[in-house]
Amino acid sequence: MNRNAKRIVGNISVGAFLAGVLAILAVNHVDPDFLTNDAELTAEANAGTPIVQGPIVPLELPTAKATTPAQVENARQIALDMGRSEATWDKNCVAWNPAESGGARQQWANRVAASWLESAGAGCPDAMTWPYYYIESFDSTAPGQLRITMEQAVASDPQIFTGAPGDLEFIAEEVIDATHQKFTDLETVHVVVEGHSSTSSVGVAGRLESAR
Repeated sequence: MNRNAKRIVGNISVGAFLAGVLAILAVNHVDPDFLTNDAELTAEANAGTPIVQGPIVPLELPTAKATTPAQVENARQIALDMGRSEATWDKNCVAWNPAESGGARQQWANRVAASWLESAGAGCPDAMTWPYYYIESFDSTAPGQLRITMEQAVASDPQIFTGAPGDLEFIAEEVIDATHQKFTDLETVHVVVEGHSSTSSVGVAGRLESAR
């Protein structure tokens, strides 16, 4: 093809391209949505396109026993991140570690506590329902005397704590009912709250008499 012929063909191609562009612009002027993506068609086109995501690792409450402060804090933080409350974070009892110091009386308190927890089908207070998950510890101040200490957070729950003597007696009564036959030396159960002076005390003899 000679130079003139090439020039003519080139001019025709350019002219056709420009005519096409002008036609599109003219149609778009009449219909502004002409060059806009159709949302429904776009959604249909993308429906079959796989979306590749990174691996999702679900959070799980720790089950391994936490034996150091760092492990306890890590387990606690995981539970809080999963939405559990401060009072119930140790549902799997990984941080429940009854005090071993205190001699024979503390060991006795631990056995009474373990017996009560077993009767409730729980390994620790945090594994129980409201309001028992507020229980912080068990100890004994004198032979036959069991003391249950509740977390300070219970003071913010007016449904069970008003600060008046006796408002937590129902917890003492339940412990007595579940353990007095096995621990015949149990005389009184006292329930106290951290940071508060009020005490709810129930004697075993009085409880058994009222239950007749």
